Amino acid sequence: MHKLIFSLLSIATLSLLLLFHGSEARQRELPLPNACHFSQINSLSPAHATKFEAGQMEVWDHTSNELQCAGVTVARITLQANSIFLPSFFSPPSLAYVVQGEGVMGTIASGCPETYEEAGGGVGGDMHRRFEDMHQKLEDFRRGDVFASLAGVSQWWYNRGNSDVVIVIVLDVTNRENQLDQVPRMFQIAGSRTQKQQQQPLTWPSGKNAFSGIDPNIIAEAFKIDIETAKKLQNQKDNRGNIVRANGPLHFISSPSRQWQQDGNGNGIEETYCTARLHENIDDPERSDFFSTRAGRISTLNSLNLPVLRLVRLNAIRGVLYSGGMMLPHWTANAHTVLYVTGGQATIQVVDDNGQSVFNAQVQQGELLVVPQGFAVVKTAGETGFEWIAFKTNDNAYMNTLSGGTSYLRAVPVDVIKAAYGVTEEEAKRVKFSQQETMLAMTLSS
Repeated sequence: MHKLIFSLLSIATLSLLLLFHGSEARQRELPLPNACHFSQINSLSPAHATKFEAGQMEVWDHTSNELQCAGVTVARITLQANSIFLPSFFSPPSLAYVVQGEGVMGTIASGCPETYEEAGGGVGGDMHRRFEDMHQKLEDFRRGDVFASLAGVSQWWYNRGNSDVVIVIVLDVTNRENQLDQVPRMFQIAGSRTQKQQQQPLTWPSGKNAFSGIDPNIIAEAFKIDIETAKKLQNQKDNRGNIVRANGPLHFISSPSRQWQQDGNGNGIEETYCTARLHENIDDPERSDFFSTRAGRISTLNSLNLPVLRLVRLNAIRGVLYSGGMMLPHWTANAHTVLYVTGGQATIQVVDDNGQSVFNAQVQQGELLVVPQGFAVVKTAGETGFEWIAFKTNDNAYMNTLSGGTSYLRAVPVDVIKAAYGVTEEEAKRVKFSQQETMLAMTLSS
């Protein structure tokens, strides 16, 4: 009897632990107190740029009120043709969006198998193939791709095209997976400080790789290599930085299907992140969630169509407005929005919880705008149209519209609209039924 009671108590205790652990895992670290109290919101440009041999990394000011409210920080990486962003990782989870260019990206996670094996020809053809290399999965990337990355998982990027690659990365520094503070950190596995970095105050990226602080004798023992090779891993005499030019085109095997085949004898790691689909292209008009031949289109990427986002706890929305197009007034119910302009320009208005306008201005390519949770926002494209990528701080964020066919006012009885706004019945019906579009519409002046 005592054993039965003990067993039942043990099961109940374990169930509670799992329940609380799951609940805790879904929570986010709170942003700084009063970080989301604004009299005015500012659009943001990069605050600092670090130039490397074959590109640069620009970072936004993570201490700005806007980014502290959203609990994120943002970086933009530019790779010149035939260059590599060397392996590195961030302490928080992140989402990356390819603004332009194409190439190959590698994800490196300890415990995942070397899925690809490359062999060179030898005497006797296939019967005597010479082993050359094994590596973890590689993914081709192109404009419009969104990549998810977990905390501490290293990535590298290779520009194999003839023009620059531009990638915008949003780091969720308030995510519980980031056990450090909210100061962004990039941990470099390769690379070094440039001469300019050595002359500047410490900023991120700092420029020194993980091997630089380890005794070279220990490195030699760990890798079973000579001391001179160990010192080269430390990049002691290298000042090219974290984006370097490749010596000619690089060759490796990448997955044409963009997916891994799951190992039947896999461990827990292999059955989750190692086999997960890590990215999707949201620039294709055919995958749009909202589409108007005159106004534009909206595409959403969340944990329902990219399940790995449940671990990252971010999602992305790609928006395109044609000249004169409008994204109807709306608010995001359960997330902050970090909007990056990828093309054109628009007038954006943002209204806070007190009904005060906190932003009413034009934004243009390269600028960033934070819209806090619940704040109403409306976008109107300029003459050249407007394109953006929005990152939201919830893997399944959802929007509520103020006007349109599925809006808040469409769901309210006419008598309630009359009482709420002091309008006649005819006016209330026009308010409720005149706009038939659901998300995108043309302005009256178009």
